[in-house]
Amino acid sequence: MAFDLDVVEKLDGLYDRGREFIEEPRLHGASAEYTFEVCAFDEWRRKVNDLLYSLGGCEDLYYQRFSKEVTRPFVRDLEEGLRIISAVRDDVACSLKQAAAGGGSERATCGRPSVSFH
Repeated sequence: MAFDLDVVEKLDGLYDRGREFIEEPRLHGASAEYTFEVCAFDEWRRKVNDLLYSLGGCEDLYYQRFSKEVTRPFVRDLEEGLRIISAVRDDVACSLKQAAAGGGSERATCGRPSVSFH
């Protein structure tokens, strides 16, 4: 599948939106609690799922893992989702780099695939 910079921008936007959920704890008295608007989380999750599906289909490892592991508006699920988005972005950027270098050039190798996906 051919990728373009628009995909990278979409992934960056979705990553940033997920990061916002984590970085904005709600203050309740003396403690900070991470509470997320469920509707906003569901919308973000749906957009990520749709993009991952469009990139790799239902058999894609990233799509399957995101669909199964990012299900609740909890910090742990969001962090897992951010790792997956980051890994997809790395792979897309690598594909773009290789395409720009002519496909098979050794200097355009990207190292380990999916370094940020563990």
